[in-house]
Amino acid sequence: MASVPSGAAPDFVLELFSGETITLSDFTGDKPVVINFWASWCAPCRKEAPTLAKVAKMYDGQVEFIGIVEGDTQNNALAFMDEFDITYANGIDRDRIGVKYGTTGIPETFWIDKDGQFVDRWIGAIDEAKIVWRIQMLLE
Repeated sequence: MASVPSGAAPDFVLELFSGETITLSDFTGDKPVVINFWASWCAPCRKEAPTLAKVAKMYDGQVEFIGIVEGDTQNNALAFMDEFDITYANGIDRDRIGVKYGTTGIPETFWIDKDGQFVDRWIGAIDEAKIVWRIQMLLE
């Protein structure tokens, strides 16, 4: 676990695989956001992917999940998403989002409250209990 960034999470532009474009500010004032940086070739990413897919479905409508693909191809990322039934918003990082967030590797997960402020950060694969506990903090 690394230190939690403080203050406002940097806004970004992410072109999704669906062709839509989203920004973090699209959700500010509306709902909290969980951002996960990942790649299909990353073994810990493969370990946590089923959990993220499951938890994202559990909190659909309450929390926005965003996957940001680092150092991977679209075809490999889409195959990974299909394999693990990942249905939340995902796209390749073309806006240096990982740099803006100070990522140190992948997977890395950030929790942003509905006001756009950093709440927590987890480096490495995360299990269901940890991710749910942090989401509950966001929803209180």
